Amino acid sequence: MKKILLDTDIGGDIDDAVCLAYLLREPECQLLGITTVCGQPEKRAAVADAICRAAGREVPIVAGLDSTMQPVPIYPTPEGAGALENWPHNTYEKGDAPAFLYQKIRENPGETVLLGIGNMTNIATLFRSHPEAAGLLKGLYVMNGYFGGEPLPEPWYNWNSWADPLASQIVFGARAAVHRAVPLEVTQQLTVEAERAGEIFRADSDLTRAVLDFGGAWLKSAGKLTLHDPLAAVAIFHPDICGFERGFVTVETARESHMGGTAFRPSPEGNLEIARTVDRERFYRILGTTLLGA
Repeated sequence: MKKILLDTDIGGDIDDAVCLAYLLREPECQLLGITTVCGQPEKRAAVADAICRAAGREVPIVAGLDSTMQPVPIYPTPEGAGALENWPHNTYEKGDAPAFLYQKIRENPGETVLLGIGNMTNIATLFRSHPEAAGLLKGLYVMNGYFGGEPLPEPWYNWNSWADPLASQIVFGARAAVHRAVPLEVTQQLTVEAERAGEIFRADSDLTRAVLDFGGAWLKSAGKLTLHDPLAAVAIFHPDICGFERGFVTVETARESHMGGTAFRPSPEGNLEIARTVDRERFYRILGTTLLGA
C-alpha cells in the first residue's frame, strides 16, 4: 500500500479527473488527501470531492493557492465545474494547502508520495516554507516539463511549468528519495480520439459517469484525449511503465518568449529522473483494468 497526496488543478482538462479516478480505484493506493491549485481552487476542490463521493469515498480536501509565485497573464477557471449541480459535493473556502501537505508528510515520514499534476505553486510554497519536507517524502512525482526535439507551438503548451515558472524551478530543484517527472513529449504518445474515450471509460459506474460529466465539455471541444496526468499516477505503482534518465532540469523564468521552458542535462549525479519512454499498450491495459475492473 502506498500513501499518496495529490495536488491538482482538476476542473478543466479531463485527464485530472481520470487521474483521480485511477487513484480512487487503485487497490494499492491510500489517498491521504487532495489539494487544489490554480484559478478558483474552491470550485476545483468541490469537483474533486464530487468525484470522490461518486466513488463512495471521503477524502480530506483543501482548496489551495490561486495566486502564483511568478505572475502570469491569465487566471484560468475550471470550466467543468458547471457539472457540480449534477453531483453531491461539499463546498470549500480557501485553505492553507502547503500547511496541510506538510502536516500529512510529517505524520507519515518516509512513507508519503506527493503527486503534482497542476502548476507547482502549492508544492513550491511547501518546499520554500518547509525546506526539510522534500527529504521526508518517499517520492515526488510530477507531470511537468517538455524536453522534446521540436519546439512547442507556444510556451503555454508546457502548462504546468508556464503557469508558474518560478514554482516549477523550485520543484524541479528539490531533492527527494525518489524524484520523477513525466514530461509532455512522453504523455503526448498517450493520445486517442475522443470517440475512443468511451472504450476506456465506459459509463457503467457513478465514478466514470462523473469523470465524463466533469470533463465531457472539454473532451468534446478538444476532440481528443491525452492522458498526461494518469501516466504520472500509474508510474508510481508500476515504475517500469516508463524508462527514466537521471539528470538536472532548469526552467526559464526571465525570457517571455520561452517562459516556463524546461531544459534537461543528463548526469548520474542528478537530483531527479525524467521519463523518456512509455509502454503504451501496457499503460492502457493497466488504466482500463483498474477503472473498469474494480
